[in-house]
Amino acid sequence: MNLVKRVEKLEARPPVLRLVPPEPCAFDAPADVLAVIAEAVNAVRGDVYADPAESARTLGFLSSVALRAMEARDITARLEAVERVLLRRKAAEEVEAAKRKRSW
Repeated sequence: MNLVKRVEKLEARPPVLRLVPPEPCAFDAPADVLAVIAEAVNAVRGDVYADPAESARTLGFLSSVALRAMEARDITARLEAVERVLLRRKAAEEVEAAKRKRSW
């Protein structure tokens, strides 16, 4: 391949994208994981040069992780609701016990 054809071929290539490294984020809650997964899914879907089979495999994996994070988020919400109910019961029982003590 001569130099002219090589230069023409290089010029015909799409420009190389320079990626800016993302800001670090903490995974303190399932919602944080879901936000990062959403970014990754959008990046995979937006990559026009990726192999379709590889994109499908990656999206499938990210979807399974997202479903587990959603399940963890739901379980966390349910646990918090149960804890609130138990705290209210305990407070009500303490009030009832205080009333019984005073009546003696």
